[in-house]
Amino acid sequence: MWDGTRQSGVWRRQRGLVPWSILGWMGCLLVLGAQAQTPPESLPDITFTKEFPNSQPAYYAISIREDSTASYRTAPDDTNPLQVQISPELTQQIFSLARKLNLFRDAKLESKRKVASLGKKTLAYQDGSGRYETTFNHTEVSEAIDLTTLFERISQTQQHYLAIEYLLHFDRLGIVKELLRLEANLDQDRLLNAEQLLPLLKKIRDNRSLVQVAQGRAAQIIAKIQAGKP
Repeated sequence: MWDGTRQSGVWRRQRGLVPWSILGWMGCLLVLGAQAQTPPESLPDITFTKEFPNSQPAYYAISIREDSTASYRTAPDDTNPLQVQISPELTQQIFSLARKLNLFRDAKLESKRKVASLGKKTLAYQDGSGRYETTFNHTEVSEAIDLTTLFERISQTQQHYLAIEYLLHFDRLGIVKELLRLEANLDQDRLLNAEQLLPLLKKIRDNRSLVQVAQGRAAQIIAKIQAGKP
């Protein structure tokens, strides 16, 4: 088939037709081009949602696509989520854990122990063929615990990002207190993808209209993040 169609030993292109071999290659290129142009929203994604009234935040949802792009919402009807870029290694880790849980198909994660309300947590996987999800308050399944911990650390980082962004615009006097909280969480390994905070921290460090304490604290946190600490 890939040899093309011949007539009297001569390629049919002599009659103005394109050989089947070339048409085949053109078809392959078109398919590959279409795959390369697959819109991000059609890629598989994993979403973690936590609903915990009277906590801060009371709601958040993190969606991570297979291409390592992510979004962070602090309300179910949030139409302008924070866009985040995470590392391919972290993306791979999250998707690997999800696969160990069969992508949440019929997953029974709720512990049989009676515990206080720790917030309604939902893990969901979605791709072109459908959506699978599971909900729990408390689990003892190790993969689900690991996923929850990763997403909660990502959320903590996003909370600091949103807080600093707000304070820079509306309450500069509160920046030092927020930086103290940020550094404490960084030192206690409660953050993930902290590199995302560097542009905001550099704004604080380089802004001479802010108090020197804020500038110095920001510089110290930048050094820790860049050094991979903790």
